Amino acid sequence: MKKYFLYSILVVAVFSFSGCSLLEGGSSKNIGGVLRSINSGGDWEIKNKVDDQKNISAVDVISITIDPVDSDRVYLGTKNKGLLVSEDNAETWGRVGLPAGNNVYGVAVNYFNSKVIYASGVVSGRGKIFKTEGGGENWDEIYTEPSEGTYITSMAMSNVDPNNIFVGTNSGVIFKTSNGGLSWDNLYSTKGTVAKIIFSENNRNDIYFLIYKKGVLVADNDGSNFREISDKKGKLKSHTVYSFEADKNISGALYVGTDKGLFKSADYGITFEEIDILASSKNFPIRAIAVNPFNSNEIIYSAAQAIYKSSDGGEEWSTYQLNTTKSVSDIKFNMSSSNIVFAGFRSFK
Repeated sequence: MKKYFLYSILVVAVFSFSGCSLLEGGSSKNIGGVLRSINSGGDWEIKNKVDDQKNISAVDVISITIDPVDSDRVYLGTKNKGLLVSEDNAETWGRVGLPAGNNVYGVAVNYFNSKVIYASGVVSGRGKIFKTEGGGENWDEIYTEPSEGTYITSMAMSNVDPNNIFVGTNSGVIFKTSNGGLSWDNLYSTKGTVAKIIFSENNRNDIYFLIYKKGVLVADNDGSNFREISDKKGKLKSHTVYSFEADKNISGALYVGTDKGLFKSADYGITFEEIDILASSKNFPIRAIAVNPFNSNEIIYSAAQAIYKSSDGGEEWSTYQLNTTKSVSDIKFNMSSSNIVFAGFRSFK
């Protein structure tokens, strides 16, 4: 186990951020960074400030994680810019001194003690997982891939036992730790990148694994009995799967975003029905989905350079234009406030 000692959690490197300002509605088509909504996705505002001279508008966001204890603290896993953090609900940003200084794919924060943080990154082309118990002041390397070229592309922590962490790689390997990273157990291997892992919050306690462009796997809460979601009607079989979300309010309610539309299951994935979204958005991959954890009727998804919101369970949709060539890679509701939502930009070229 390697140890990394850092003198400050916020190590703001000037070269890592853009030095020009970028206001909403500006002429740049390469805007990145973060949007924030304070009315459940009805309107959005760019939140990219570092200080009066610097911003993160050039950053590609891979993942968004909100501290479950202090909801004003938001983490961004980014492409080539390391791990970023805001302590003031996305008003300003700084860098966390994570040893992996380039691609950071995921962050998991302990539900009971948010000074305990896990982050997956890449060092010298090799995927690694790091852990801090001091809120970022020092990090231990607790896992490494055996060679270059494989990365930790997804990570999720149980909200019941924070020592249980499930991990997926770009080569399709799924494994877990039951003791906070002291040791690891191999669980399953599939073909494709494990892009997202979700613990369901229902009486079955299933775990879902999004296999990018392939489909969705489900396992029991101990990591056994892996199987594909049933999809008995075959509604998803002719589509490429890009995104997945589970409704935290309704047991068995699942959403899948594809290259040709948005689909919903009400029975844990046994059957799916297509949601009547705006037809023009079906021409683009749905790369991110979010459901309000306080109100299941509020659904948000992104396609190309637009964000779509429904307040009535998918019957009608409002749209929000994004003035950029990038797409939204992740959408997250703040679990402490039903009105606050974050969206991160990323280039998928």
